[in-house]
Amino acid sequence: MKKEKNNKHVFWQALVFTIIVFILGFILGFFLEVSRNNEVMFNVLESEANLLDEQLRGKVITDFNISCDVAVKNSFVFADRVYLESLEIENFQGAAKFTDDLKSIHKRYDLLRTILWTESVKLREKCKEDFHTVVYLFNYNEEDIETKAKQLFFSRLLEDLKNKHSEEVLLIPIAVNLGLDSVELAISKYQINNLPAVIIDEEKVVDEVISFEEFERRVMGIRT
Repeated sequence: MKKEKNNKHVFWQALVFTIIVFILGFILGFFLEVSRNNEVMFNVLESEANLLDEQLRGKVITDFNISCDVAVKNSFVFADRVYLESLEIENFQGAAKFTDDLKSIHKRYDLLRTILWTESVKLREKCKEDFHTVVYLFNYNEEDIETKAKQLFFSRLLEDLKNKHSEEVLLIPIAVNLGLDSVELAISKYQINNLPAVIIDEEKVVDEVISFEEFERRVMGIRT
């Protein structure tokens, strides 16, 4: 009889403990969800501000006759900042609730990068600056395993190149499957059939898996 009472006591203790853990987990999850939602909305507003900033930045460079050195340096700083900000939103990629918001944010960043690309072409022609534009074209939220693996390979390849030639390579990643007419128009002349692909200085296209040394040679014009 005593053993039965002890068993019941243990059972109720375990039940109460489980309920408390469940309630605490629910409360914690609720606050994390609210915090995450707020951060996503902040990124939406931030991306809108960045888009307007980039449009005005290009106009300021032209209208105020900003020097080539300052304009090019500012373009690199802006490109790096946009790249890092876009990486932050990838942390929310697995949350289905935010799929539409994240897609909208990504589209804004792709518009930013496309504007930056066109601006960098003009800068290089006007200023005769010796830097390389490396435009990385990929599919957003790719599901095909083989393509995802190839995109991961190119991402690491580009990261290594950027780390080694940070002041010579303007890295511009752009997703091409988000229905942006400006992006489709910009890449239409290259007749790219395989993704991911990299456009180098608006002249060369790389869409096959190659070594870092070979990729570096093609981008930097290094002769062997």
